[in-house]
Amino acid sequence: MICRAIAPAIVGGTRIASRRGLSSVRALTPAVGATLSLEDLGLSLSSPEDHSAAAEAVHRVVMDHGVCFLRRGDNNNNNVEDDEDDKALVSFARRLGELEKPHPIYSPDPTSPLAVVAHDAEHPPDGAEWHTDCSWSEAPPFASVLWPRLLPATGGGDTLWLSTSAAFESLPQGMQSDLRSLEAVHDMGSFRNAYAANGGGAAGIAEGHARFGSAIYPVVRAHPVTGRECLFVNESFTASVVGLMADESRRLLSYLFDHMQRPDYQCRWRWQLGDVAIWDNRSTQHYACADYAGYSRRMHRVTVLDDRIGGT
Repeated sequence: MICRAIAPAIVGGTRIASRRGLSSVRALTPAVGATLSLEDLGLSLSSPEDHSAAAEAVHRVVMDHGVCFLRRGDNNNNNVEDDEDDKALVSFARRLGELEKPHPIYSPDPTSPLAVVAHDAEHPPDGAEWHTDCSWSEAPPFASVLWPRLLPATGGGDTLWLSTSAAFESLPQGMQSDLRSLEAVHDMGSFRNAYAANGGGAAGIAEGHARFGSAIYPVVRAHPVTGRECLFVNESFTASVVGLMADESRRLLSYLFDHMQRPDYQCRWRWQLGDVAIWDNRSTQHYACADYAGYSRRMHRVTVLDDRIGGT
């Protein structure tokens, strides 16, 4: 059964998620993103006994807004190592659902679901593409939990999110109807660069394709919890539209990518140490700004495979 989430009331610019008693949720934009103060709810991610209640609160915000941002206090130190906090955030993420196995590219510990996405002068940023995580997989993940450990000393390194449901809903009805009948092919996309660069060449790319595989999904998918229809194509991993010639597919996908990337459907988050972002991979895309060349940025992330609270 698909149930549309109850739209939150808006009072004085603050969206009130009344069903769960949340009174400290503030939307960043009408389309996507909201902040939540767990402190106002008497909850802390550093306390394991609070994780279930925190996960329930965060889940409701994510269903209503696509992305939930937790700002856990300002910190002027741009470099914080905190293994205990990492463990607490991984524990919290487990309350949302089963966690992804170690990432083939980003996990330094083959026994841990924690992925580390790090860039510096010798390893420039490579995430400046709008994408849905792992859309090429047999079962794309439900959500991701992301937090910074090192931020560029000069600023920059913001992350943007867009709402694929808001983008779809703004299309003409005739185009919406046409898109509902189409499917698209997803593959490993830009990850082929890593396999080629590591000395594998064409053979390395073939190895990557064998490891990641491909998938075919509808261009428009209904969200399994809210029922809202979402565009499910992204510039990183969507290769082609099934049944169209190559030039037709490129033109259609380029149009949809340009449409989704309009600022109307976006929010932008300027990171501070202590922040945590949790987003729904089924109804959003994200983009990591690559505006800090020559400086260092390190983010920690866990990926949540299934929506335990939403029952999907």
